[in-house]
Amino acid sequence: MQIVGVSVYSHDGRRRTVDFVPGALNIVTGDSKTGKSALLSIVDYCLGRKTSSIPHTPPFKKISWYGVLFQFADKSRAYVARMAPTPSKISTRAMLEFGGPTFVTPEYNQLRLNTDTDGLRSQVGARIHLTDIRVEASEYSSRGPVTVGLGQAVPLNLQEQHEIDSKSVLFHRQNDSGVATGLRDSLPFFLGAVDGKQAAKRAQLREARTILRRLDAQIGVGEMERGTWAQQLRDLVAEARSVQLIGPDLSDLEPLVILNRIRFQRDRASSPVPADIDIRRQDERRAAESRRLILSRELQGLIAHRDLLLDERESEGAYDESLESQVGRLSALSLLPEHSADGRVCPLCAQTLRVPDPTIALMTERLEALRHELRDVAVHRPGTQKAVAAADARVAEVRQALNEVDAALAAFANADAAASLESAQEFVRGRVDAILGRLQAFDDEGLAEMRREREAIAALVEKLGRELNGGSTREQLLSRLNSLSMLLGKYALALSLEQAEDPIRLDIDKLTIVVDTSSGPLPLENIGSGENWVGYHVAAHLALHEFFMRENRPVPRFLMIDQPSKAHFQSDLPLEGEDPDRETVRNMFRLFASYAQEHKGDFQLIIIDHANYDDQWFQSAVRHDWRSGRVLVPEDWPLVPDSGSDPEAVSDSGKTA
Repeated sequence: MQIVGVSVYSHDGRRRTVDFVPGALNIVTGDSKTGKSALLSIVDYCLGRKTSSIPHTPPFKKISWYGVLFQFADKSRAYVARMAPTPSKISTRAMLEFGGPTFVTPEYNQLRLNTDTDGLRSQVGARIHLTDIRVEASEYSSRGPVTVGLGQAVPLNLQEQHEIDSKSVLFHRQNDSGVATGLRDSLPFFLGAVDGKQAAKRAQLREARTILRRLDAQIGVGEMERGTWAQQLRDLVAEARSVQLIGPDLSDLEPLVILNRIRFQRDRASSPVPADIDIRRQDERRAAESRRLILSRELQGLIAHRDLLLDERESEGAYDESLESQVGRLSALSLLPEHSADGRVCPLCAQTLRVPDPTIALMTERLEALRHELRDVAVHRPGTQKAVAAADARVAEVRQALNEVDAALAAFANADAAASLESAQEFVRGRVDAILGRLQAFDDEGLAEMRREREAIAALVEKLGRELNGGSTREQLLSRLNSLSMLLGKYALALSLEQAEDPIRLDIDKLTIVVDTSSGPLPLENIGSGENWVGYHVAAHLALHEFFMRENRPVPRFLMIDQPSKAHFQSDLPLEGEDPDRETVRNMFRLFASYAQEHKGDFQLIIIDHANYDDQWFQSAVRHDWRSGRVLVPEDWPLVPDSGSDPEAVSDSGKTA
């Protein structure tokens, strides 16, 4: 993946494209404030960066869109474009179009938003085989698996001018939140120490270990249960007999034969009761229970009423006897003499009474009254007898109805008992099926099959364990870092850097260059002078990309550096006599040229700098010389002040909606 061109678009539809040659050294030289450094920021922004380092100065307010045309190893191309960001908002929307070798930068009216930055990175990354890459986080991290994609590769391809001479930052945006962590996690993958399926293999290993533990447990249980089979079968036969599953025809057979007969019995149970019939049966049961309650209450009321009638009848008989007794006593009045009729003379001794007795007339009157009452009682006595008889008849009817309801409820209870027995039989049949199936699984053939499966899983666990072994991964990484150190030393010597004779290595944990001296490790920040800092940055990135190419790692095949001469001088004006700084920079550019020539066609170097040399090899690599008024953004483009409008509010044509 290399850069064919970087484009900017005006608000009125004009386009300015800065072309580059893939597989070669491309130099952009020129004066300050011409927009050279913005080229790197545009590439970074169009590769999906969420924030932007593109200037917001007046010339850049003339730009409405930024775009970059990329070319892949198979000569196919991809064009990525994003709307110009504003200070208040950066859109995550983007344009992405793929095409063949003849695909060219589109015009303004062809721009349209059709994806976002995540989709952009995913699709472009897939073209360089950065897809479905999952690795374990660094050894001391508590995070889970990490996805490696184009976003983790971009910091290896860019060096801004404030980074190239830094003593503390080796990679692009290393100080940004999350970027350093992403580099530590992804560099072992990019170096080839771990493969992109590491996280998937880790998950596969966890699953295989779980299966292995389960198989070990099953084999152990099977071997233990084989000694208790006879007792289990006897217990199961007893359980089947308790629910009437074993008839006389099965009683004399072996337990295993009996249980297999039960297991494979075709007429295991009667047909299931349809749901509507079962519901009707429940309704009838509830109706019978309700009727029984009503009849019971009615019977209680009838018995109480009958008791009252009987009490009344008994009280009437006693009253009748009392009346007859009184009438009998008073009937003797007819035997009294006449002279005692007024009650003043004793009827026995004929003497005058001090207190007169009741007269015979009064007593006779009382006798007639009693005889009248006695006749009334005789008249009412048949009604009471009739009421008692009626009550007795109704009590008999209610008791008969209760007997009928009780019979119906008893039938329901018998049906429930039969259903309960059937349910119990089904339960036992299920146990028979399960236990016999388990017995079959743990017979000689079943255990042998489990042991074969265990051996296969154990072999897989061992294989994955070797591939994911932490020591093995560290050894692989150390081996690659040692190989990288040789390349680092080669380029440090070519640039005549201090400590270049000592072993030089990349420290992934601290993301810096370390020189191993006889007195101890010497990190980059302790190697003095900006010339060394620039030189070690150049050596590190050239070494890394040579390693990536040699090992065919999925990293974009370009390196873009802004102002590598910054530590030496700011002007490109010729000086009289020998200038060591200019010669140092010339030597660095000569290294760039030889590097591009050595990897001709496979790698692209884009160097943005003030330096300009007359050497033929240098001038042949100059693609753009921005002096004498030549700039990135033409002066005649209209200036559109930032209005704070939504950068996503565009139509398919790319114009502001």
